[in-house]
Amino acid sequence: MQQTLDNKVEIIRENFLAGRADLLEVGGSFRVNFESGQSVYIYVETYDNAITARFDTRETDPVKRYQEVEALRHLLAREITFASINEFDEISSGKDRYAYTAEIVVDESVVFHETIAYDAGTATDEQSQISEREQGTDGISPDPPLQAVSAMPLAEKAIAELETIDGKMLRQSLDMMNLRRSSNVRVALTRIFRNAVDAEELMAAIADEAEKLNSEADREELVIIKTINTDGFLTPVIGLLYDTVMDANAD
Repeated sequence: MQQTLDNKVEIIRENFLAGRADLLEVGGSFRVNFESGQSVYIYVETYDNAITARFDTRETDPVKRYQEVEALRHLLAREITFASINEFDEISSGKDRYAYTAEIVVDESVVFHETIAYDAGTATDEQSQISEREQGTDGISPDPPLQAVSAMPLAEKAIAELETIDGKMLRQSLDMMNLRRSSNVRVALTRIFRNAVDAEELMAAIADEAEKLNSEADREELVIIKTINTDGFLTPVIGLLYDTVMDANAD
């Protein structure tokens, strides 16, 4: 299914809702207020058929104004890591007021992962694309499942990785995966993190959470995040959770 600009704006909105910036809905668009004091409006520009970020400033000094606009652009790029922020262009100016806009180009793969719809009774195009991603771009099967190896050493590796992060880093990582706050997989990973005292406790927490991920939608989300997270501190945990869930639901 082809993604709309509204789908992409929703991804950006969810990203900010999960972060620290203050977000205010404004007539179909939304305004993000950063801790720096800068604010930007994000909306769909129907004329250009693009996602637009608009910034207004009253800075009259052209050098300081340029620095202010560039600072905002870098801030947006840091917050919306799954998109590129084009250069801001001045679109209008008035008495002590200057307006700039920039196009936000969202990575198509991120939007695809966020909006996949899967019907267990129907083989859809989205389902086929998931299968292709799971097998690799060249049709090569993925690495052997983690259960083929001893789970305990992997659990110990997972513990070592989790010990390097805190709750804030975990939340940011889950946000980067575009896991909504209501996502069962996100809730499961958060609970596993909180209960991961040692390898045995980790495996017990994974087994407990795996029992709750019993819907087709949960399994499809696990397939997605396992595919896109191949190198990170959550990779071992995701792999163990994925295999436990899939084992429990094997025919």
